[in-house]
Amino acid sequence: MTIMPSDLPVNATGITEAVADAVSEVFPLFAEIQMLARHGVSVDVTVAPSTIVATITVTPTAAPVLPVLLAEIDDARPGSLPGGRLVVTGTMCQGTVTLRVLIPQDWVSAAELAVLTGTADADPSHLL
Repeated sequence: MTIMPSDLPVNATGITEAVADAVSEVFPLFAEIQMLARHGVSVDVTVAPSTIVATITVTPTAAPVLPVLLAEIDDARPGSLPGGRLVVTGTMCQGTVTLRVLIPQDWVSAAELAVLTGTADADPSHLL
């Protein structure tokens, strides 16, 4: 799937229908995100022309889901934010959606995160 910005003339009726469709599709998504929030995972999705970024924040209580979550991310790369917080970036949905997973502070070290994302070799079983 490729997302391209449109340079076609604005069609008010088409835009109104698109907004109505988007609103009706948001309710099932809202239910899924509420379920994640109850388990300590929050999702912030930003959509712009040609860009979708999902920022997933994991709380310490939900940290056990991280190995499975990180395994689902293509091209996972560990890193850190300017404040020192660990983050994993990668893609999902055939590379269309960029993901940022914020790791609970002090849950793992940068070296352990590299093992979890497969960018370093070691036995990660002790991390669980």
